[in-house]
Amino acid sequence: MKVDPFIPMTMKQNAEQRSDDLKKEQAANDFEEIFAKHLVKEMTKDSFKMSDNSGVMGNANNLYREHITDALANELASQRKLGMADLVSKYWGQSTGLKGNS
Repeated sequence: MKVDPFIPMTMKQNAEQRSDDLKKEQAANDFEEIFAKHLVKEMTKDSFKMSDNSGVMGNANNLYREHITDALANELASQRKLGMADLVSKYWGQSTGLKGNS
């Protein structure tokens, strides 16, 4: 009995499954980062107000605010403290489990 043709097929399926899992994990992390950016942006919107937002200092202030917002959001997202990535991953786990049972 020769089973060699099935081994590469199984390896290919496993590689595709791992690739799909990595893509889902990356999407979950990206979602957490987007959520964190909106959260930090909303939390800091009044922290960077200046009386003259239209001049050179206002533009620099907006750039500085964007940098701070991105840095804080990236840090929050990388730590997965908000739990959004976990919720997305859990949802995908449940939905793939349902497909397997059908």
